Amino acid sequence: MTKINSDNTSLAAYRVFETLKFLIKQPASVTDIMKYLSNLENNHKAFSKAVIYKYLATLKFAGINIRRHKCKYEVVNLPFKIPFSKDNLELLHIIKQLIDITPETHISEKIRELFYQLEMRYSLETHYNSINSRNILNRIIREQPDTEQKKIIKQYEKFCKDKIKIHVKYINLFGENISTVCEPLDVKYENNNIWFTLQTERPNEIIELNSKQIKEIFQTPSKCTGQNRFTNTTTIFKLKERLALRYTLRNEEAIISSNSNEKVISNSLEPKEKLYLRLMRYSYLCEALNPKADRIKMKTLIEKTLSNYNE
Repeated sequence: MTKINSDNTSLAAYRVFETLKFLIKQPASVTDIMKYLSNLENNHKAFSKAVIYKYLATLKFAGINIRRHKCKYEVVNLPFKIPFSKDNLELLHIIKQLIDITPETHISEKIRELFYQLEMRYSLETHYNSINSRNILNRIIREQPDTEQKKIIKQYEKFCKDKIKIHVKYINLFGENISTVCEPLDVKYENNNIWFTLQTERPNEIIELNSKQIKEIFQTPSKCTGQNRFTNTTTIFKLKERLALRYTLRNEEAIISSNSNEKVISNSLEPKEKLYLRLMRYSYLCEALNPKADRIKMKTLIEKTLSNYNE
């Protein structure tokens, strides 16, 4: 609870507003509200149910529509509204359609929380009739993943949540069969492909795998360490001539040195295989410098590419 400097300010008034703040986030029982308010107090003051009922009655008296549903109280709507234009409504309608088909549950859950709070300030459902839903739905590419893909995503999301190391067998960028123990970090669905981000047992190595690369994946008995998450060994590369002039730095990059014809750049977060493929697109205008292992892998990748053109 924020400390109150003025003796004329009522603590009860702050607790009423904290109750509203809590209910705006999610429906809550009287017990939930009691625990929430108690945790805000320096001395963990205990609150009775009668006091909570008074706070709820005060909010209702102030014009806030609160109802009891399935033993929990929820804010139906707020007296202060958000004005939405027709374009705003179309955008929100598109987002709502998309979260119904996305397989990434951690994203859809967060967006549904947002819609829960928006509904308190604007009755979206009653105003969707004012827009052309058919045209909007036609603009959405409903490329849902198949049943097997959904199963893989759900399984991997559970791995991330459980924080248990997994054993992965996959084919890397160079066609090699790799078997390694990793810590699962993230999963995303992009362009009809499933991508897994993992941290290997090598110091600071992050990899990003397409599900099509993976041959086998299962949990181990070991828990994740949680150390060095989202870090990677730094790759140093040089950009030349016109590319050096027009290149835009990524979030994970920094310029080490620069002149009119060259830029030397460090990249510390991008998964290695993803970085190798991106640098390959820059052709002779890009050169991997350090570490030596990255330089050798880039050279190997280039040689494999050139071998396709042997007569």
